[in-house]
Amino acid sequence: MVVALSLATAWVIGLVRYAGRIPVQPVLVEPAAAVVVLTGGSKRMDAGVALLSNGTAPVLFVSGVDHRVDPARIRDLVPDAGDSLDQAVIDCCVVLGYGASDTLGNARETALWARATERKSLILVTSNYHMPRARLEFTHALPEVRLIPYPVIPPDVRMDAWWRWPGTLGLVAGEWTKYVFARVRIGLADLVSSATMPPSGTDQEQKN
Repeated sequence: MVVALSLATAWVIGLVRYAGRIPVQPVLVEPAAAVVVLTGGSKRMDAGVALLSNGTAPVLFVSGVDHRVDPARIRDLVPDAGDSLDQAVIDCCVVLGYGASDTLGNARETALWARATERKSLILVTSNYHMPRARLEFTHALPEVRLIPYPVIPPDVRMDAWWRWPGTLGLVAGEWTKYVFARVRIGLADLVSSATMPPSGTDQEQKN
């Protein structure tokens, strides 16, 4: 009983802290080698296309695209893009990734593409409530790449007194729980990796 109460208290405290880290205002970003949009939330594609159109990055990588989406009809995903997303821009500067179904998959799919194309800096576009977990996964998958967060503020997610809005409360609580599990998984993976690495200096000692 005491253990369960302690865990519940820790979870609630962590939830409050997590909610406090969720961005609530748009941010300015510096230029980067690519924009990466994670599908699954409203206005994410709009934000990614705007960054591409403004010249903030030369290419837009969209991770987690449904396999039923025809590349020739990608403009349908951004109906308000206007002339900023014509077919010439799509052909030269928009890359679709079909190999991810969750945030971990987004990170792994993007890592493969970024390394193959030698991208050293990425603007990460996702919803504000999702950004902490996305940054965690992407930092672990791409430690050598500079990540620049660009949170999208969904109009239907009320972060002002978020605990009073059942929809927002459930969304933030769910994200916090997923974040905890991601931290545990990454921590265990790093622990196993460090345990299986040969001790420093072993190769040199064998040569001597």
